Amino acid sequence: MKMLELLSLWGNGGLNGTLPLSLFELSNLRMLYLDGNNFTGSISQDIGQLTMLKQLTISDNPITGVIPSTLGLCKELELLRIENTDIQGTIPEEVCQLKSSSRQVYDALYIKADCYSDYLKCDCCDVCCDHNTQQCFQDNRENPEDSDAKLQDHQTYNSTNTIARIIEIKQKIESEVLQRGATFYEIDFDDPRYLALEWILNQDEMRVPSDAPNLVQRYVLALIAFSLDSEEWGDDELFPSWMSGEDECTWYNVSCFEGRVLALQMNEYSLKGFIPPEIGRLESLALIQLQQNSLHGVSLTSMI
Repeated sequence: MKMLELLSLWGNGGLNGTLPLSLFELSNLRMLYLDGNNFTGSISQDIGQLTMLKQLTISDNPITGVIPSTLGLCKELELLRIENTDIQGTIPEEVCQLKSSSRQVYDALYIKADCYSDYLKCDCCDVCCDHNTQQCFQDNRENPEDSDAKLQDHQTYNSTNTIARIIEIKQKIESEVLQRGATFYEIDFDDPRYLALEWILNQDEMRVPSDAPNLVQRYVLALIAFSLDSEEWGDDELFPSWMSGEDECTWYNVSCFEGRVLALQMNEYSLKGFIPPEIGRLESLALIQLQQNSLHGVSLTSMI
């Protein structure tokens, strides 16, 4: 199970025992949902080995102990729910620091815990619950309406960006687009390939599903934009429609036939950066005009 990315066991009620150390050896694990069971014991320091972990929910379990500071090693963590447990102590500063991280995959880290009245001390939680009544308040204040609104926004977001969609889109792009067997696991967060993935998953208003016929070409065009240091093209006079939620075939100087990109014409625009070799995945592309710019780094062999 070394390749396991999603483990969802929430809501079974009868699952019990402690969390095995082997759980923290699943280095590819991204989503871990254990809430609503009867797990006991504490969270091992080894949780820091799950460096790809994005979402962790262990609420509604009689788990004890403290939150290990090593959880702060999970730099991609975006959701932590530990309410209605017997965890006490303090949310480590290493975890709170993840909320101010410049990298965001969905939103900033969202934390819900039993921090009302300092049952569990937390300076960075979004929602604090009363350990005894399980009534929850936003920012440890008695304002349940605000808290409910915050939770609803979070749930609405996740309902449109399902785990299955995330995994399927990532796998499709890895298998059909990325060159030389590259995977997102090994790509830096500021790499244009990763930035284009984040845009497809989280920012693109079109919200293309994983089986959309235009997914690959939309990703490649976004990759071209990020490779040219043009992530703000949507606000630029020259490219008013790039990176918008409209059909990519309507983007400035992109020409299509029957939904397939046939031509890119962006010559003499003082573009800088490099042309990614993944441009070769635009299999219907018949015309490329990028002359008189300041481009570099592309190999014709990798393009065609």
